[in-house]
Amino acid sequence: MKIVGLAVLVFLVVAFLFIYSKEPSVPETFVGNRTIENYSTFFFKYEIIRYPSSVEIMAIENINQTAVLGFVTDSWNLNFGIIPGNGSYVTRTVELTNKEDVDNRISIVAYGDITPLVEFSRNDFILKPKEKVSIEIILYSRNSEPGNYSGEIDVLSKKPIYNFLSII
Repeated sequence: MKIVGLAVLVFLVVAFLFIYSKEPSVPETFVGNRTIENYSTFFFKYEIIRYPSSVEIMAIENINQTAVLGFVTDSWNLNFGIIPGNGSYVTRTVELTNKEDVDNRISIVAYGDITPLVEFSRNDFILKPKEKVSIEIILYSRNSEPGNYSGEIDVLSKKPIYNFLSII
């Protein structure tokens, strides 16, 4: 009986730690510049790189219309500039490097009204120690109404504190 009681207690403690470990939350306001947030829970170290993101989709009245495009080359934001609203797309690239000696789980999330417009060339993957990757962030104008769209794109890095968690 004592073994069963001890097993139940261990189970409850582990469940409590998993349930109440602070996972990243949806931002209440969007960043104006690239920011980096670091924090730890009992099991993991997190780093969140938050990029401001926006695009202006302009109306195209006919196929022969001349359009003035806007480009932004600042590395600290993911501003997609000005693009025509005829199904065009534009890409930005983010370089990620794992300088640690442990696997690093990477997730990329878009917030705000740009969310349905963006796709990622790679997402929800393991970045091995010393590995470097380039991720393309593609913004499609699709059937969007002309106007300004903004939000935030977050790159979340989750590293295990203990080796036995490296598979999570």
